[in-house]
Amino acid sequence: MTALALLALLTGTAAAQPAVETYTLESALHKAERNSPEVQIAEHDIVIAQQHVTEARFQFYPEVGVQALATRYAARTPFALRPEFRNILLNPSSRRSVYSGQGYATLSLYEGGRHVNTLRLAETALKQARAKLEAARLDVRAETARAYWAFLLAGERAAAVADLLSQFERAAAKPSGGLEQLEAEAFEGDLRARAAEERRRSELARLDFLKVLNRELDTPVRVSGVLESEPVDSDLRKALLWASELRPELQAQTYRAHMDAIAVNLTLGRRTPSVLLGVDYELTGQTFPLKQNNWDATIGVRLPFSLDMWTQHTTKLSEQRQSEVRRAGLRDEVHLEVRKAHADLAHWQAEWPGREKEWLRLKDLLARSGAQPGTAAWARTAPLVLSARLRLLEAVSAHAVARARLERAVGR
Repeated sequence: MTALALLALLTGTAAAQPAVETYTLESALHKAERNSPEVQIAEHDIVIAQQHVTEARFQFYPEVGVQALATRYAARTPFALRPEFRNILLNPSSRRSVYSGQGYATLSLYEGGRHVNTLRLAETALKQARAKLEAARLDVRAETARAYWAFLLAGERAAAVADLLSQFERAAAKPSGGLEQLEAEAFEGDLRARAAEERRRSELARLDFLKVLNRELDTPVRVSGVLESEPVDSDLRKALLWASELRPELQAQTYRAHMDAIAVNLTLGRRTPSVLLGVDYELTGQTFPLKQNNWDATIGVRLPFSLDMWTQHTTKLSEQRQSEVRRAGLRDEVHLEVRKAHADLAHWQAEWPGREKEWLRLKDLLARSGAQPGTAAWARTAPLVLSARLRLLEAVSAHAVARARLERAVGR
């Protein structure tokens, strides 16, 4: 009975433990993009911009409405209702009620290009929102790739140190006295400290990876993959050209400059007259059915005299020039980012094969030396091979991250 209870307890404990989530690079990129607050905010910005475009298009349609009034009054002299109630004239009468129904339509025939420019402004803002969404996605992908490779590198480093420590602990031939024993024990203590440090780094990399995925920080997680990379044939001139054409930040700033130019046209439109067409049909009476009907069709011309028109025009011109200066500065920053990412990739692409050859050579020399794990000679040379292996892992990880950085800098 006790054995069954213990088995049930162990089974329940195991079932209560959450499953370990395993991520490849592609699944991590998908999860991070789906959970990213920046991407979600940018997606809602697109929805808002689309509604602004719809609102701007409604300006080309007539405004149509109906209105019904019921008034109870007492009058000694004629008077009119407030403008909100159509200024209906009320005369002294034995009947103290009046009823009115009205239908109206108002259409702007000409407004000096203001409606057209407002629509163009909204459409350009929508394009800018889409460019910002693409930039947010690129940022998330680049940051996720960096965190993924850092987490994988931390695991590989911890495994390399743990493997060497395991070889020493399993060694049958360990020094049993003298300075050789001191040297072996000192080596073991140093190796245990390095293993603990690598585990700490791996835990920090895990937390960073979970933060990028926007997951709970106590979620059990691991990454699946091999710490390897492939050579990339990159042309700096093509990369700079692609960045100038494809970087969503530059596109968004270009749209910003277009919006400022449209805003300048909007301020100029304030000095042009507007032509309006209004149609009204009204029924008014003191008894039902209402038989007194009125209708009108009116064309009105409105010529504004805005004292602040030139101040607004000058302000919009300055904002347009600011956008042009910002775009030029942003283009220089993008080109600098591309050049740095390309130089970083070229460095690690040249460094990584050399480190691989160095590690394989040192590993082979240690194997051919005949030094047994646990001996003083092995304790002196094994850390050299371990350092070469760790340098290789860092180079491969740095090359993979440099590829992601160059892709982000180019925008493709």
